[in-house]
Amino acid sequence: MPSGLLLSVSSQRRSNLLGWAEGLWHASRQALSGGLVVTHGDSQIKTRLPDLHSITEYPAVLNVFRNNNFDIGNGTQAIFKDICRLNHACIPNAQGNFNANLDRFTIHALRPISKDEEITLSYLAEHGASRDARQYRLQSNYGFPCDCPACDTTTERGKLDEEARQKMQSRLHSYAQSVSEHEGLDQAAELEIMNQMIEMREEQGLAGRELATMCFSAAELASKIGRRDVALKLANKGLTLDKDAVGMDNPVFEESQSRVRAMAIV
Repeated sequence: MPSGLLLSVSSQRRSNLLGWAEGLWHASRQALSGGLVVTHGDSQIKTRLPDLHSITEYPAVLNVFRNNNFDIGNGTQAIFKDICRLNHACIPNAQGNFNANLDRFTIHALRPISKDEEITLSYLAEHGASRDARQYRLQSNYGFPCDCPACDTTTERGKLDEEARQKMQSRLHSYAQSVSEHEGLDQAAELEIMNQMIEMREEQGLAGRELATMCFSAAELASKIGRRDVALKLANKGLTLDKDAVGMDNPVFEESQSRVRAMAIV
């Protein structure tokens, strides 16, 4: 695995920002567990996977499942015969999420998609990882290199986006070192870096639940330090991103609304 961002802060003083920084290198899909759910029409059939000792006898089948399954909660993964055909892009134009109210895995566009444009999802959690880190994870977990525009550093846009990610990683590293050395969190500085991370992702065309979650975390911090105006702006942005990513009928969106109400800023 490529060398990562080393953080040495006490668990009592760990912040959302530092958690995001660690996620640059340690995020991965949830481990395979709980069985295979096969969908057919309105019904689902859950079957047990082979025992671990026999899985090695079926590497091709296992790889197909691992490369095409989606997490639907409660430690369960499922394959959806149409959705699993959607390809990866590091800056996707759509996002998939399980809707417990509908008992369906739904796909929502994150931006307008033109008539002949391919619908893409990101197979990776968005943590601002560098191109090399993303390529490593995709090759290791899915067996293919990525040639999406975000990974094409031969273009001016690709180079600028990669430079921005690397600069952000340097800022995170410097902040983490400062926290470790002084044993204290500068919440105003943390909020500033959070905002920079959010702005960078927006400039690069990223959207979806990961960015919405960042907005909510930043809003909570802004509210905590008395920046109500900033908190309100970030919270509303997070709700808009969440609504676009999961839909208003998803329990996840209802949870996000409750999270914002708990900030007592509206």
